[in-house]
Amino acid sequence: MTEAEAVICLFEEIAADEGWQPGDQIRAHATRSVYFGVWVRELLVGGLQLITPDEAGEVPTHLVWPELPVVDRASGVLHAAILAVLAEYRGKDNGAAFWQLGSALWRYCVEQNIKTIWLEATPKMLRAYRLLGWPLVVIGELREHWGEPCYPCSLSVREVAGSLAERALISTTYRGILDYMLAPVPKQPKITNINDG
Repeated sequence: MTEAEAVICLFEEIAADEGWQPGDQIRAHATRSVYFGVWVRELLVGGLQLITPDEAGEVPTHLVWPELPVVDRASGVLHAAILAVLAEYRGKDNGAAFWQLGSALWRYCVEQNIKTIWLEATPKMLRAYRLLGWPLVVIGELREHWGEPCYPCSLSVREVAGSLAERALISTTYRGILDYMLAPVPKQPKITNINDG
């Protein structure tokens, strides 16, 4: 099994555990996707799927919100389709798995000159992301997405960095996150294998 397939299988496992109803959407855009994974020792505990716009300038968000504007493929828009962590690793070690995936997302966007990220968020996750310093902007109405009420949202890569930098001035946790995000790394692979010390 390839690492990308392992991440996809993890998404399917988490979707079943959470009661999501993605239909074929976890695998539907694999050819336009970049995957990241977080491992603790040899166990894959979380993953991230990023999807580029198709030839028509649409991302999976358009399946539920077709009235949203199409995106110019050169404008630097990317869809964060799934960011998921196994339940027993959520919040563990100050949310290390989440922040490692968030750092991979930010680094990839900076490297690829991505300016805006689109994603879907339940009202609960919208509040949680904002509390964590991700200044999401709601760009459409609340609708059913994968069996849950969600908002389509956009997120400025630059604003995320600014928000995290502001928090790092007063928080050692955020200072560590920012240091990790800014640390020099070799060319980012499609799968980020982050091992636990």
